[in-house]
Amino acid sequence: MPTTEILLKKVQETIKKYQMLTSNTKLVVAVSGGPDSATLLHLLFKLTPKYNLRLWVAHLNHGLRGREAEAEAEWVKKFAFKLGIPVISDTFNVAGLAKEKRLSLEEAARRARYNFLEEVANQLGASKIALAHTASDQAETLLMRLMRGSGLDGLSAIPPVRDKIIRPLIEVFRGEIEDYCRENNLQPCLDSSNRETSFLRNRVRLNLIPYLSREYGDQVEKVFCQTTNLLKQDSEYLKKETDRVFKSVLEEETSQELVLHEEKLSCLHPALQRRVIRKAIEKIKGDLRGITFDHIISILELCKTKQSKQLDLPHGLMIRHRYKGLLIRKGKEKSLSFIRNFVIPGTTKLTELNLALDTELISRLPGISFQKDSQKKLGGQFISSCRFGACLPLASAKKSKSHQIRGFPEPEALFDFDKLEPPLYLRTREKGDRFHPLGMKGSKKVKDYFIDLKIPLERRERIPLLMDKDKVVWIVGYRIDQRFKVDKDTRAILKVKIHEVND
Repeated sequence: MPTTEILLKKVQETIKKYQMLTSNTKLVVAVSGGPDSATLLHLLFKLTPKYNLRLWVAHLNHGLRGREAEAEAEWVKKFAFKLGIPVISDTFNVAGLAKEKRLSLEEAARRARYNFLEEVANQLGASKIALAHTASDQAETLLMRLMRGSGLDGLSAIPPVRDKIIRPLIEVFRGEIEDYCRENNLQPCLDSSNRETSFLRNRVRLNLIPYLSREYGDQVEKVFCQTTNLLKQDSEYLKKETDRVFKSVLEEETSQELVLHEEKLSCLHPALQRRVIRKAIEKIKGDLRGITFDHIISILELCKTKQSKQLDLPHGLMIRHRYKGLLIRKGKEKSLSFIRNFVIPGTTKLTELNLALDTELISRLPGISFQKDSQKKLGGQFISSCRFGACLPLASAKKSKSHQIRGFPEPEALFDFDKLEPPLYLRTREKGDRFHPLGMKGSKKVKDYFIDLKIPLERRERIPLLMDKDKVVWIVGYRIDQRFKVDKDTRAILKVKIHEVND
């Protein structure tokens, strides 16, 4: 059977297996001008009637090989023109990007190429981007990642499908590509940089794999590809397990940081521990570039020491052990400081914390109204026309189960209105702050109270204090001061309720 028929059948099977294409797909095909991408475009052109494809060619000149690269760009245009396929091409200064971002030329070229393809696809409204990676590329990638010490995900090598990216030639070997080019007289370009052994992939391709094939049989590439498929299946299973256990280990999460429960993390199998840490970093950082196996092990060692040390990882990542939690944060923590007048009755917003405090005045006895002397007492912070006749029992000071806010165990509080001394305001804690905790004798430093509750240092800065003229009235969301509690002689009650806002 001719090579063309064999490859057409094999590529169709790959497309079906990985559900790469549907009917009427708009498809951008990345074509460098080499044998692999020329074969890919030629095969997809032949399959256009079967899938009713709409094809575009995308070609990026990396600006590294002068006239040779320009000749390749011209070849791609002529080749696509013969097939009646439109071409979008561009030139990019890859060397400049590598220098600016301190990347290898390979990595800079890869980034530039993927960004270009994504832009072209968005511009055309294409749902898929076809790349010409082959089974031989897959085998090479496995060996390269073995030498770099990659884990299971890395050894799964090149995925057949990832988001918009599809790789229809991922089960086709380079020898088959060369036969196809000869049979169809494609005469593709030959990139001279592919002969340079300064690149690891080229050394693997030109030296290592030929040696292994000679010494251990010409099926080694096929065996390596089988291995990547098996590892990929194992990796997919572990990813699902990681997603499941991650939810149980996660304590808190914002866009800048998250906290993992250390005891729950330590109970997991080491394979899942590493994956949970990687997933946590990826959620905060956005990817795992620059994060090595040694970084993950250092984080797990930090959990074991139970010491309040800090690890600084690449790209501004900070890892800190705190009580029973592991904090993973992106960027330095900014010191928080504010002072805000307390509105009564009404709402005081703390946009720094995405919180608001609602207040209302309530009479303990029916028929009692707040007179102007009471309003005057608090320096005009109260609305003079308010009258109240409702009676609020002391039992209502208990926390409502329907009103829970993460990080604030007591989101509602009641105070004896007449014991407050104006002005009332909210502020962050200061050195030396003391209060008389409700239910305790004597005073206590706010700092010591936080330590007793094992509240992490960074969390303490985000717990506001409600103050009157010179005393702490309430550690907001935690404990009120004994001196302002509601008792049998209370006539007027100030009710405060915390809720979350997203300004």
